[in-house]
Amino acid sequence: MAGRGPAPKAPEARRNHHSPQRGEWVDLPPLEKPILPRLPKLAPDGEAWSRSTKRTWNAWRQDPVTAQWSPADVAQAWDTIELHNEMKSSTANEVRLRMDGLGLTPKGKRDLRWRVAADPAPTAARARAPASSSRRARLSVVE
Repeated sequence: MAGRGPAPKAPEARRNHHSPQRGEWVDLPPLEKPILPRLPKLAPDGEAWSRSTKRTWNAWRQDPVTAQWSPADVAQAWDTIELHNEMKSSTANEVRLRMDGLGLTPKGKRDLRWRVAADPAPTAARARAPASSSRRARLSVVE
């Protein structure tokens, strides 16, 4: 059963135009350029970064969440990526919790109430799809 009372208004229809308070969603626009630097060639232990760690760091660099981070958050991301590189079953939970806290997982984004703007690419792909009438042109009615 749904809640009682009228549905909440859309944000643009509200009268009060205060900055978002705790509990309100914040829409994050796509990044123009990455906030996080590139990974150095070698990890702090002198070994090469694992392939999984490189992919993870590159995904974080493109995530709009990073625009919300303070320098302390960036430092925590560095520590987290080092843990990710050395990941064993004993540190996997710690990495997941850190990623949640930084907003790098879907759960973390929900907890922080950050909403990433939709990618315009799928819309463009839908626009190029053939019209429904052309797909059904060869069909006939069965009686």
